[in-house]
Amino acid sequence: GRFNSGLARRLLALIYREGSVYTVPFGRLRGARLQYDPTVNFHAMLGLWETESFDLLARIFDAGVLPRENPVICDVGANLGLYSLFFARQQPAGKVYAFEPAPVVKRLRTHLALNGVANVVVVEQACSDRIGEVEFYIGHHHHASSLDARWAQGNRESVQTIRALTTTLDDYFYGQAPRSGPDFVKMDIEGGGVWALKGCDRCIQEKRPLFLIESHTPDEDRAISDLVLRHDYRAFCLNDQRWVSAPDQTHPDPDGVWGTLLLWPAEKLNVADRDLGS
Repeated sequence: GRFNSGLARRLLALIYREGSVYTVPFGRLRGARLQYDPTVNFHAMLGLWETESFDLLARIFDAGVLPRENPVICDVGANLGLYSLFFARQQPAGKVYAFEPAPVVKRLRTHLALNGVANVVVVEQACSDRIGEVEFYIGHHHHASSLDARWAQGNRESVQTIRALTTTLDDYFYGQAPRSGPDFVKMDIEGGGVWALKGCDRCIQEKRPLFLIESHTPDEDRAISDLVLRHDYRAFCLNDQRWVSAPDQTHPDPDGVWGTLLLWPAEKLNVADRDLGS
């Protein structure tokens, strides 16, 4: 299902028109409706984006890791909404909180509306270690926007900024307007986990959620390593399909914390071993 062909892209460019809505033909999002623009790659439009992760998560959810009634899922860094759409489909009785502070949130809302999704709550805030307002850095591509200025800037001389509201997961779920805490947290925030992971200690202590988290920087590696060690979690690296055997180490140690990781509470390892392999 993968392709990297200039010819294929040119042919698909004759079909897909900016602003038009298309039905996804393949994968876990088959039948979903997405609005195309040139920043949305053709893999996503065809349903060939994140296929391995979606298949793995579907297997894990089917194993009964989440509560049967009213599971709560956080999509931190929801972007275009592909994961939010997937979660809404996989857990129709649950509630998904989609955190996205960047301008791409408009496309997220469009995709939810196009698909008649009613169990996703859009939160136009960045997850951080404090409540307030910060400079948020807009990347050269919507996938690169971040609280981390260096990551968003990339190789450019300067980077555009906006003012964004911030929250912590702990305050959002256990603050002045308490909600049921998350059972699953997907976090892909381009280096921002350095701050966001400092703001979810109570969520971890109260609910012991699973995490799917993508690390982008050495500092983010260390923040994930700290979570694993402090809260008695185990990490499974999706990049090489292995359990992390040296959680106190980070990249470039191949046995350390790096890449895209599933973080499991130690007490749930029986399910992890069954679905991921010991």
